[in-house]
Amino acid sequence: MPLHLYQNVHASDSVPPDWTPTKGDALKYPVRNPAVLRYLRQLLPGKWQKVIKKGHGGDVHYFEHVSGQVAGVKFFPDGSKL
Repeated sequence: MPLHLYQNVHASDSVPPDWTPTKGDALKYPVRNPAVLRYLRQLLPGKWQKVIKKGHGGDVHYFEHVSGQVAGVKFFPDGSKL
């Protein structure tokens, strides 16, 4: 599945427009899959991290570049199985 760059999670159209993150409820860690990291660096060189952000109505999972751009945005509504 190809990943696309977006300015923010809402620009991806994967996240409902009324979704808002819960303050301080984000997990950020390095991208552990070398193939995925290589692909992301082809899109935009530099530091990437995996982010899981909880919010009202569900969680958003994505890759975030140091510039703030995002890729691979997925929305999981509350009650969905991960």
